[in-house]
Amino acid sequence: MKIAHLLPLLLFLGDEPKKTSFAVLSGYIWTEGMTLPKDVRALDNQQVDISGFMVREVPGSGPVNTFLLINDACGCNGTPKMNEIVYCALPDGVTMDAKPGIVHVIGKLYVGEQKEDGAVVAIYSLDADKVN
Repeated sequence: MKIAHLLPLLLFLGDEPKKTSFAVLSGYIWTEGMTLPKDVRALDNQQVDISGFMVREVPGSGPVNTFLLINDACGCNGTPKMNEIVYCALPDGVTMDAKPGIVHVIGKLYVGEQKEDGAVVAIYSLDADKVN
């Protein structure tokens, strides 16, 4: 079999997560109801690798199953903008202690306004497969 015939298989097997950053996710001024930039929409339903600060969603000190990944450029001072936050969920039954400093998260990213009671609560959510 010729290598040209194997190329589609090799491309399919190389399913590495796409490296992205808050420079992409927050590189625009967000307003409710807007059409998100094309490069941001292209990340929807994709496996991504992104870095930021891990912040507990709810106060406490025990292990977490969900957390917020915050733009590492925000310096954790003040309130992050909506497009500087990724809501992360670990698989069911998996918990971990919140980690200080910058962490790398790999998982499936979902892009689009998520509403509760008519208010936007998130633009980005991620099913986290790996946090380190």
